Amino acid sequence: MYRYIIGVLLTLLLATPVAAQNSYRIAEVAKGVYAAIAEPGGAATSNAMIVDLGTQVILCGAHFSRKAINDLIAAATEVSPNPIRAFVLAHHHPGYTFIDFDFPVRKDLVMTIGTRRIMKQEVRKLENPVIFFKEGLTFEGTERTLILTNVGPAHSNSDLIAYIPQSKVLFTSDLLYFNSVGFLGAGSLRAWAQVVDGLGALRADKIIPGFGPIGTQKDLNKFRIYLKDFLTEVLRHIENGDSLETTLRTFNLPQYKNLPGYESFTPGNIERAYQQLKD
Repeated sequence: MYRYIIGVLLTLLLATPVAAQNSYRIAEVAKGVYAAIAEPGGAATSNAMIVDLGTQVILCGAHFSRKAINDLIAAATEVSPNPIRAFVLAHHHPGYTFIDFDFPVRKDLVMTIGTRRIMKQEVRKLENPVIFFKEGLTFEGTERTLILTNVGPAHSNSDLIAYIPQSKVLFTSDLLYFNSVGFLGAGSLRAWAQVVDGLGALRADKIIPGFGPIGTQKDLNKFRIYLKDFLTEVLRHIENGDSLETTLRTFNLPQYKNLPGYESFTPGNIERAYQQLKD
């Protein structure tokens, strides 16, 4: 009887599906294109994208810890039997050597020339073959194409976007935040506003932001308006001769106070914007 009970328990345990990863929620955006949405409390702090080109898979994202990388690989193997060709690093923030360095060493790592320069200055060294580009790079597969474009300094000191023309899916990484005020980065806020304006010209049907749910042009426009409202309010304080301390104390955008991240991110965002726009 005891052996029978043990046998039943083992059967139930072995029959119970085990999640391959818990950092991302995977959603099919279009045929062969998947959004990897960062789960709260998981290892991922930024959304990613999985693209099956037909015979090979490309993974795109940023802020990759070792756990997030392994979880994204696990997610990719669940949605496609094809091998992973490369990882696309959308951007990298200087000094963060605990992320973006632990990719499988036999996989190519793709980035802009600006991001490559940033990473070469880090204490840690990449062990991967690196492919970097100045303006753009295209992966043409048997089923779909992935177009990478260098948009220059915006959220970071060098950002790229990824676009699949067959399905009109756009991955922006942290250039866009949906349903969140987000971290307004360490790049050029003036350039960022211009980049967001330019993203609208692509007329993407589906957009995967750096944080938040999959969106559309409507969501892009909401973030574009928020970013301009934020910068306009900071400029108003600067033009009034307010100090940074006064700006931090009296800054007010009541229409956005209910957005996630407003209380935690806004003070730091104000300080960065004030210093950039005052110069």
